[in-house]
Amino acid sequence: MEDPQRVPSPLSDKYECCEIVERHDFAADLWAVRIRPETPFAFRAGQYATLGIALDGRVLERPYSIVSAPEDPLLEFFIERIPGGALTPHLFPLTVGDTLLMRKRPKGVFMRQGLARDRVHMFVATVTGVAPFASMLRQLQICSDPGEEPPRVVLLQGASLSPEFGYREEMSSLAESSPWFDFVPTVSRPWADPDWDGETGRAEDVLRKYSDRFGILPGKGMVYLCGHPGMIAGARSIMTRRGLDDSEIMEEQYWPEGKEPTGEG
Repeated sequence: MEDPQRVPSPLSDKYECCEIVERHDFAADLWAVRIRPETPFAFRAGQYATLGIALDGRVLERPYSIVSAPEDPLLEFFIERIPGGALTPHLFPLTVGDTLLMRKRPKGVFMRQGLARDRVHMFVATVTGVAPFASMLRQLQICSDPGEEPPRVVLLQGASLSPEFGYREEMSSLAESSPWFDFVPTVSRPWADPDWDGETGRAEDVLRKYSDRFGILPGKGMVYLCGHPGMIAGARSIMTRRGLDDSEIMEEQYWPEGKEPTGEG
């Protein structure tokens, strides 16, 4: 792999070189990195950055949702290695002190508006799809007015096995300390995870139960879907039958429905 510092000069207007300052591995193919951008990187919670490497004289890149709150000077990303993927096999060996490229501007309008206080907000994610929700939740903790609770939020996260819940400890701790927030992790392969004693089933199936429990109804709830396209299609169908309209269901999928994952996250 070429040193990103030696990217051909025409690319320097688009990219900056970022150093990896922290790395944490959650499972065999799931890890998080925190990187230090060369210049302040302004973004909104829920947006993504485009990361890449220089390879054979070109930049190989993919978008990744930002986990960190906008107030954090470091940028955090939750990444899944895709066997045979174009980029993630190159990113996986990188560790503290290594560098990668990042486009200088964020993108995405997934969470374009703030969370209305008169609604219950249901965040539904699969594995790395938790990233934009973690960013929003971190920002809520930082920026909420003293003495005023943030809007009501429920995070429902699905995974095959419990080690795939990369931010389980953080989310569980937030739920314990914050009456405005609930965290529901659910495992779809409990027979392969004998120590798991929590909710079981796919996220879109468990959604029925918890949308009833937390009152996700037309005019009273908002649903945000992020991750696997199959989950998004199923969850959207369930919520549409419940009476929610398009303005009450937001979505961001990590690869086109019907195609194999490409390493975007």
